Amino acid sequence: MSVGRGVTRREFVAGATATVAAASLAGCLPFSKDGQGTIASLPSYGVPSPTGYLRSNWSRDPYSLCSYSALAPSPLGTGVRPLLAESVADRLAFAGEATSSGSPAYVHGALLSGRRAAAEIAGSARAGSSVTVIGAGAAGLACARDLVDAGFEVEVLEARDRVGGRVWTEDLDGAPAEMGASWISGVGNNVLTPQAREAGVELMGFDYDLGFVVPGQAREARKGDRQMWGRLDAYDWQGGTPALTPLSDLMPRRRSPGLQWALAYNIAQEYGVDAEGLSVLGTEEGASEKGGDALIRGSYQDLVTGITGELPVRLESIVETVAYGSSGVEVGLKGGEGVESDFAVITLPIGVLKAGSVEFNPALPARKLAAIDALCAGLLDKLWLSFDEVFWDGDAEMIHWIDPARPGRWAEWVNGYKLTGKPLLLGFNGGGIAREMSGLGDEEVVDSGMRALDAMFG
Repeated sequence: MSVGRGVTRREFVAGATATVAAASLAGCLPFSKDGQGTIASLPSYGVPSPTGYLRSNWSRDPYSLCSYSALAPSPLGTGVRPLLAESVADRLAFAGEATSSGSPAYVHGALLSGRRAAAEIAGSARAGSSVTVIGAGAAGLACARDLVDAGFEVEVLEARDRVGGRVWTEDLDGAPAEMGASWISGVGNNVLTPQAREAGVELMGFDYDLGFVVPGQAREARKGDRQMWGRLDAYDWQGGTPALTPLSDLMPRRRSPGLQWALAYNIAQEYGVDAEGLSVLGTEEGASEKGGDALIRGSYQDLVTGITGELPVRLESIVETVAYGSSGVEVGLKGGEGVESDFAVITLPIGVLKAGSVEFNPALPARKLAAIDALCAGLLDKLWLSFDEVFWDGDAEMIHWIDPARPGRWAEWVNGYKLTGKPLLLGFNGGGIAREMSGLGDEEVVDSGMRALDAMFG
């Protein structure tokens, strides 16, 4: 989506349950209904009031604690991902987008990592061996599918009450609303593209066209965008230390509103971390994506589960411990039950691994822990709003804005009407702004988004 350059990172456009204690997605109810997680009333604005909303709060989801991984300044550089992908004691395999060197932060990266982990086990273990797969996201489902097809005895454990992990489709105003993955990036060489066509899923090409509606902001944004990419392009990649250098070191200390917006739009909302937390090398990660990007007209969650096929999954099975040794693996669940198997595949998100929510016995090797430490738990959150009517340009692809008080807050909106035919808007916040928003209540977040729309269209 970058104006100047770079591979996009839009497949994991965050989304999750609101909090551990909150009812999952009560916020999708209309405003006219009172109750937990809903908003009874909002102030009047200069634009029509919303009729419903969906809010993600990915960092507060205990089973993710982030949206996707990003590369922090570290001497490990891009070697961190192969380290994270390494098996442990020939018993534990690791998969997930954070282990993907070619496509980190992407759904297809997660899916292919699951297939890679399955191939590792199938290449060294006898058919018929038992395998416990922890996590029923894209990586876990793909891994389980391949292992079952190869004749292994597989049990999939999922902490949530649904499959899909960070691929999650909800309904808003009768239209599919992606709370997790939205885009298929690089449709020309993406494994998901032919699967979508086979399933009859329509893809809408997406160009990330800049669409500022406030006079003068487009010029300011383009100036900031050129400054940001110009400084990155001028970096001495050979003589410098890109793995150790945070991107912020390349930027001036005093930043114009346009540059602040550009850093939020291109960095915080792409990688889930601010320029201070992303290594310069992190902007060059991943293989080249070809053919542009597309949004799915339909359910991304159904697409992923359709690829992996029907698999038995034990839902609401919260893993607390993983004990492993020469004789096999025992996974301890909340409530005391133990699940024994010959091997296990760990697809836990980087946020969960960094938090130490699951105890490994013996502890993971130092090199594995170093890899976990060298990755950021990035955050990108969404706010879907539904309305009775379209008050913006219904043909626009995106709507952009520079908040005078906080450039980068609500920096972009996707026109859900063009995608679904319903009067929907989808707003984003990433990095530090998203983390600040994560501590706010639904009413405060919706009001913040509405004030941005009011400033643009009111």
